[in-house]
Amino acid sequence: MDSSAPAPTARPDTSGRVLLAVVAVAGHAVKHLMNGAFFVLLPELKVGLGLSNAGIGTLSTFRNIAGGLVNIPAGFIADRFQGQGAMILGLSIILTGLFTAAVGLAQSLTSAIVASVVVGISITFWHPPAIAALARRFPERRGFAISLHGMGGGIGEALGPLMVAGLILFLGWRLVFQTMGAPGIVGGLVTWLLISRVLGGGSASTSVSVYLDSMRTLLKSRRLLSILVMVVGFGATQSAIFTFLPIYFQETLGYSAVRTKLYMVMPQAVGVGSSPVMGLLSDRYGRKPVLLVGLLALGGAVFGIATAPPGAPLLVAVAATGVFLFPLMSILLAGAADIAGESVQATVVSLVFGVAILFSGVSPFISGLLADAYGVNTVFLYGGGVAIATGLFLAPQRWPSIRGGSGGR
Repeated sequence: MDSSAPAPTARPDTSGRVLLAVVAVAGHAVKHLMNGAFFVLLPELKVGLGLSNAGIGTLSTFRNIAGGLVNIPAGFIADRFQGQGAMILGLSIILTGLFTAAVGLAQSLTSAIVASVVVGISITFWHPPAIAALARRFPERRGFAISLHGMGGGIGEALGPLMVAGLILFLGWRLVFQTMGAPGIVGGLVTWLLISRVLGGGSASTSVSVYLDSMRTLLKSRRLLSILVMVVGFGATQSAIFTFLPIYFQETLGYSAVRTKLYMVMPQAVGVGSSPVMGLLSDRYGRKPVLLVGLLALGGAVFGIATAPPGAPLLVAVAATGVFLFPLMSILLAGAADIAGESVQATVVSLVFGVAILFSGVSPFISGLLADAYGVNTVFLYGGGVAIATGLFLAPQRWPSIRGGSGGR
């Protein structure tokens, strides 16, 4: 689609591609280790700082909006300075670790918001260079490669609650936040070192004029617009679930802190297995059918969380949610990457994440108001409804079957 883009860069040898994939998955796991710890520690943060549900929702909303605002400049930087990708990725994880630890030092809602905002900004700088590098080097298996990257996030989201569940038995919530930041500092340094062997170093690899021409062509795509609408709906569902599921377990159902953390592992653990499978299916059969089934099934599973009785039925509903929650974002990203030219792969990643964060960033605040007024379980009725509505939006659309990284409108 992008006739103004330069010829694709030469692919690295097989060992270089494998190293890139392994380190991208591992780095993403470390990032989400801290992210998973952050969300499951929200009940302790709420009690420790004396916050309401609306206060917690406000904190999450500020964190999301801050990350969303820097998405487009993050994508531009990653595309413009492709040779500096290793440094960008390393610093992203290091700063996420430092400010995750800083949340544990917060003395008020304001200071917790400030630290959380910096975490959100730091996290934002990971996805554009990492996913763009995978999209460029695995064009024939783009959905699978990006889903593997998403699988790394699922691994981190599963390990985060497990680590928190163990640490919370011996440490207060402040020390747990500080401890969970340590892997980020170490992981960021290791990522920087290893990725530099694949991405190398150097100056800008894309001229501003070529970049702007590619962006103009990209923004004319009707299919990209439909992807962005779906990203908003999916993001609204995801942010509502992550913010209030641990609070629902702990405050509404009366589960212990340890049991809550263990239950939070379930969706992430299931998503680890389903991510590469759904990525492969989207490469083989096209993005639309996998997205359509996934969104409708996700909505049904989230409704199940609101209505299932405690015990095995609730656990099944939570697990079913995890089957689709993590893979769907990877497939949306792969669909956007199919459309983008070589010069704007990182920018289209940032555009997808930026739209998701900015336009669905208010979802935790809406969820908090619903929870305070009608009970926390209404948050899941809201989230499930949004997911199903997003699937119904996609259903009548005509998408070509995109395989092997070819693009189209």
